[in-house]
Amino acid sequence: MIRAVADFIPRLLPPLATVFISGTALSSPEAVASGPVIDIAFQSSAPYYDPPVALVPMGTPIRWVNATASAHSVRHDACIEEESCPFQSIAIPPDSSFAVAPLPPGRYGYHCELHPIMRGTLLVIGAPSTQVKEEKHDK
Repeated sequence: MIRAVADFIPRLLPPLATVFISGTALSSPEAVASGPVIDIAFQSSAPYYDPPVALVPMGTPIRWVNATASAHSVRHDACIEEESCPFQSIAIPPDSSFAVAPLPPGRYGYHCELHPIMRGTLLVIGAPSTQVKEEKHDK
């Protein structure tokens, strides 16, 4: 039985697999690849996320890509206070990614739990007449 589980786990976590704990994750990297997506790259030095502030059109999935040599995570700042948690990943290993489904318009501050100095912001914008709302969770 242990060997069967050990053989099964690598198939669950292929390179560039979607890593997910809470929020609405996309089911597979192929789901992200089929349409437009906003990519945010982990960096080994400041500003740590590229871009540090990502403008995301409403209805567009977001993907964080880890091309560094270290594991990182993505956690919405509201998750700290155990309020509504729009997205949160587990540790994302090197050469992997984490993707979330489109978010409603708003401002979403996030950070890496493993490296708290790493901070970024998503600004999800709607139609030109829609204003971006400020979420009370951002710091």
